[in-house]
Amino acid sequence: MNGKRNFFPWAVVALLACGLTVPASWASDDPRDLSYKEQVTLNSQTFLDAHPDMKYRKTGWEAYERQDYVVARGEFTKAASYGDKVSQAMLAEMSWKGQGAPADHVLAYVWADLAAERGYPTFLALRELYWRELNEGERADALVRGRPLLLEYGADATTDRLTRHLRKHLQRIKFSSMTAAPPREVRIVDYHGSVVRIDGSRFFAPKFWDPVKYQAWQDAQWKDLPEGKVDVGDVEPVRSVQP
Repeated sequence: MNGKRNFFPWAVVALLACGLTVPASWASDDPRDLSYKEQVTLNSQTFLDAHPDMKYRKTGWEAYERQDYVVARGEFTKAASYGDKVSQAMLAEMSWKGQGAPADHVLAYVWADLAAERGYPTFLALRELYWRELNEGERADALVRGRPLLLEYGADATTDRLTRHLRKHLQRIKFSSMTAAPPREVRIVDYHGSVVRIDGSRFFAPKFWDPVKYQAWQDAQWKDLPEGKVDVGDVEPVRSVQP
């Protein structure tokens, strides 16, 4: 080991600290055109309850800011169970640093491997750096310990879990016994307690509710992160955890 500890790309954490469930500058199809109503939508309780990956990432970060690391780990783990890669990366860093539980570098690598599953460059770099820091025994242990977590938190399980959740909540929100169509207007309370009226077609945009399009939208947000400095050293092959 070379004594390095602060590996996580804190530019990402700073963006989470702004209070948005996703970075404001990336939340729309055109990153420069995020409206106030779109920000309110993404942070409304109605929307978050239907999108547990965002909801628990947000509550996890709030606990992390309070330095309540035990609660933060629990919330990030909930988000991770719905495939949230940012939360999985946070769990990796917290495991490496011993925040909320004893330090566990092998577990940190496993979480980093899961976070890198969809090819987000920052998380790929994080995984590679962790791998370099493990000794041969720890690397072998990571391949064994990673299998059950891959089954629980890998793409197959989390995509299915999120899909079922999205569909159930969409049905609950859009329809009632009195109507057979989604409402033309959705009313949401903003940060100041004021009611904001949002066009139903925007609130129910497929990129937020169709599982495939929602995943593609998430990928678009996190694959184009602002540049951060992560020292990964010389490039070497990285063995991903396999079932």
